[in-house]
Amino acid sequence: MAFRGAPTWPSCRLSWYPKRLDNCLMSKIAEKIRPPSKTALFDAAKRWNVDAVKTILTAAPALVEASDARGRRALHIACAVKPDTGTLGEANGIKTVAALLEGGAGLDLEAPMDEDEGDFRATPLWYAVARGENLPLVRFLLRHGADASYSLWAAVWRDDDALCRQLLKTKPRLNLRAHGETPLFYAARLKRLKTLDLLIKAGADPRIRDNHGRDAADIARARHLPGDFIRRLTSVTPQT
Repeated sequence: MAFRGAPTWPSCRLSWYPKRLDNCLMSKIAEKIRPPSKTALFDAAKRWNVDAVKTILTAAPALVEASDARGRRALHIACAVKPDTGTLGEANGIKTVAALLEGGAGLDLEAPMDEDEGDFRATPLWYAVARGENLPLVRFLLRHGADASYSLWAAVWRDDDALCRQLLKTKPRLNLRAHGETPLFYAARLKRLKTLDLLIKAGADPRIRDNHGRDAADIARARHLPGDFIRRLTSVTPQT
């Protein structure tokens, strides 16, 4: 029941409310009428707020192609989020990423990188591997056909054999070079023995030389890797 003297809606004006309530209501009204924006989409992607992502893309589908100052799009940003950090709308980001893909985001869309990166490409899958460390999302992207080739260096860096196995199941290209190094060479140089073992078994070519003319066996000797690895690198028959 309205208290005495209160004007009736809609003829009333918000000025009769206490100031705090007035500000709160006006903020909510402004939020509802604010047009969709790149900033709003990126924030929703970063928070894995799938409902907000869907609402924004329904109102402004072209925003799925919007990029930030580093050339990243909303899909890259969503894939880079680590689970269990901050207040997130879901456990692993799969629903948010699915909404972005359904909205037209490219599965293997590349964020700009320096030319000296060589064959490496910063794809959404790479962000999920290298930044998000998010195995469920990695599996989701791989099931949808994401190219695992560019993410092998990230799995090697962490020496994450579980993640590396997932990538290798899709038969990626093993002999691409970033900064002159294949993932196999990179694993030998960093002494990442779990992923080095997997790459040897997968048939990566140890004969490919880096920018200094060294092959994987050379760097393995220089890094004093166990003798078994050196023998395998000198005798392995790479897949064709």
